[in-house]
Amino acid sequence: MQGVRFLAVAALVAFAGCGGGGGDGGTTGPAVFTTLSVTPTSVSVVVQGTQDLTVAAKDQNGATMAGLTTAYQSNNVSIATVTGAGVVTGIAVGSTTITVNGTVGGTTKSQTINVTVAAPGSSASVNATTGLQFEPSDVTITAGGTVTWNFAGTAHNVTFNSAAPQGGNIATIANSSVSRTFATAGSYPYHCTIHGGMNGTVTVQ
Repeated sequence: MQGVRFLAVAALVAFAGCGGGGGDGGTTGPAVFTTLSVTPTSVSVVVQGTQDLTVAAKDQNGATMAGLTTAYQSNNVSIATVTGAGVVTGIAVGSTTITVNGTVGGTTKSQTINVTVAAPGSSASVNATTGLQFEPSDVTITAGGTVTWNFAGTAHNVTFNSAAPQGGNIATIANSSVSRTFATAGSYPYHCTIHGGMNGTVTVQ
């Protein structure tokens, strides 16, 4: 009887040793290039508008991998083009796709991004942020259209680099909104004289 009792206890101890604690369940093996992540997943721009693509290689655990090389191809360059750095530019009204290829080691993954190009509107809005940025930094409108700058709690100004719209530069201001109408087609780069590197462009078509 004692021998039977001993065997039963030994079996329970062995079972507990096998089933408890999870062992080294954290071991997942070497990283494997599993997914090519492209942001944004679709692009909407106006004619002559641009959008940067951000690309990352992910392993089987969703972690970002190093050593990624990329290649981009527009499937209709008359609608939209894309640079080697992943900058999409709208060329004409319509729809197309961009193929993104990413390679890590000897493995290549691909993603297809839908691109829609629209005609520019007659108005646009730019936020002069407390983070010292004009967002978006580039806007496109039709001739005769209006851009409104929205100023938050940090004071900024809008100083045009050369040609300026009717009403001219916007003086330093905070917590307010100011608009300018652009009657003539062209490019109107501008900056904030208070904060270096705070730049933007209005394109008028």
